[in-house]
Amino acid sequence: MRKYQQLLLVLVSFVSIFSLLLYRYEYMKLLNVLEVLNFFGYSADNLTNCVLLEEKFYIDLENDNLLAKPPISWTKHDEHYAYSAFWSSQQQSVHLLLLGPRSAFSGYECRVWFKLADIYTSRPGKLSYNIQLNIRDSNFHEYEVHCKPNDIPVNTKPYGILLGKENTSKLFIPIEIKKETKDKDDLIICIAPDYSAVPDTYLIEFIAYHTLIGVRHFVAYDIGIHYQVLQFLRTIAGHKELYKTFSTLSWQFPAQDLLMEKSVIQKDCIQRTQSYARHSILLSWDQYLVLNDHKQLNDFKEGVDYTFEVKKCCNNRLLKKSWPMAMKKTLCEKTNDTVNSIIDEQDKINYQTPSLGSIHRLEEICEKITGKDDKSMARHLINFVNSKLLTLWRSHLKYSIIHERKTL
Repeated sequence: MRKYQQLLLVLVSFVSIFSLLLYRYEYMKLLNVLEVLNFFGYSADNLTNCVLLEEKFYIDLENDNLLAKPPISWTKHDEHYAYSAFWSSQQQSVHLLLLGPRSAFSGYECRVWFKLADIYTSRPGKLSYNIQLNIRDSNFHEYEVHCKPNDIPVNTKPYGILLGKENTSKLFIPIEIKKETKDKDDLIICIAPDYSAVPDTYLIEFIAYHTLIGVRHFVAYDIGIHYQVLQFLRTIAGHKELYKTFSTLSWQFPAQDLLMEKSVIQKDCIQRTQSYARHSILLSWDQYLVLNDHKQLNDFKEGVDYTFEVKKCCNNRLLKKSWPMAMKKTLCEKTNDTVNSIIDEQDKINYQTPSLGSIHRLEEICEKITGKDDKSMARHLINFVNSKLLTLWRSHLKYSIIHERKTL
């Protein structure tokens, strides 16, 4: 009987193992099907020659770096530098900004390239420009150039402009198409390049605070912010209770002229953002927009140019280390500087400059400041300290420290 019992046990074991393997095989098949359904939104059958992506994939792809497309950088051609080009659907022309000497800009021609599916075609254009002279440096005048193509192809989109002289190499600049949107935001913040090496946490605090007052889109002109910080800010954009987009533009300005650099950034900023918001404003990483009591971003009226007085603010409170720096620097003093919102001159309907608040410029070193304790940001204290973005950033820092220690 023992032999029969042993044989029976062997058969039972064999059947059990075979059943387990069969069950695992069927389970993995079902799991793969469910993963495909979850990610692509469609059955796994007949996907050999067809790839289907759910709508959210396209939305995330479109919103990533939304206001910095296509990728651009400063490009030199002959003696001139170009950065960005924009297509105006209303004027049916390309607008771009060139920097360079006055005498060399002659004999230029332009040609606009269009794309429909995978078909490319181009049309010559009529070139015109305005010049803004730079009395500080004759090698860098500002040219506002317009290229209006002839006979625009039907159902195509412009994607680039060629600029140069006949029978010579030409400069190619990608074109950003201005999209007309019905529901515009109240305000978009463009952020000037950081030449003072602001700590990473202060960059996060800047975004966290302005998100609290209702800003949903940010455009940063970058000259060397750590790529992990930029990746962090772009990755979490669009999540609940956070901002919608964070866009970064590579910015290596060819001239050492801060006034002209600011002028060029403002012109690029307004072209880049006017389809998405009624107003934009250029701030530095150490500047905080503080609205007056009972004022909100929706109080910004279209066509009105707003002025904000700048206050320099220093440490006035010895508080918890976890508090954002802007909540500690509350000893503020008025300056003679102002910051204006940016709107297109063609859209301006009111030339008065009413004030809705002020700009707090955080000073690193406090010297000879005789201002008063400014409590205008106090109403944001609880939400600012408990900001979801700051919480995520602290978790990110802890993870980075632990990860670095493990790899050492």
